[in-house]
Amino acid sequence: MPDTRPRVWLDHFVVGIDDLEAGIETFETLTGVRPLKAGEHPALGTHNALVSLGPNRYLELLAPRPGASVDPRFRYVSGCQQLTPVLWALATDEVDELQRRVTSAGFHADTPAPGSRVTSDGDTVRWTMFWMQSEAPPNSPFFTSWDAATRHPSTTTPTGCSLQSFELSSPSSEALVRLLDTVGFTARVAAGPRRLTVSLDTPNGTVVLGGNS
Repeated sequence: MPDTRPRVWLDHFVVGIDDLEAGIETFETLTGVRPLKAGEHPALGTHNALVSLGPNRYLELLAPRPGASVDPRFRYVSGCQQLTPVLWALATDEVDELQRRVTSAGFHADTPAPGSRVTSDGDTVRWTMFWMQSEAPPNSPFFTSWDAATRHPSTTTPTGCSLQSFELSSPSSEALVRLLDTVGFTARVAAGPRRLTVSLDTPNGTVVLGGNS
């Protein structure tokens, strides 16, 4: 029978850091590529810098914005004193149908909602996304669908890095694998404490973020 699941693909990784400027400098030293400041999330109290990882995927450095009130979901990035992969996102063109499929499988997910970011040039980047709720397996992805009028960040940010591999560790690894199977995505998942490890090919060689690095 044909696979009727909405198509999903890897979109981006979020790397937490307590100070964006320091994170940019550290990333450039490690990789030889300098992330581009991409703007602010007005509703979240955060700002970011981005690097392309090739077609349709990228890496985001996320930090609290000085003086801003940070959304409770992201306050933990204030404790990231080194570049720490904290989140990952899958993209889809059918975000509402994907959310229905996820909840029908017994997982807890928020209703898809619009999001935006104001770029350093004053433009607004828009998307629709949904998050897994706290009952979901640790290290679950979140899901995004880009607005048709928005250029994907992989096309507007510095190049030179590409994804070599990534690994997930979760205390609920079997449930996480079942969630990923529900949406039609395969990833390396190990049993253990919540951890996301991202390995990059860079001008300076292989760089590993997270894990025991």
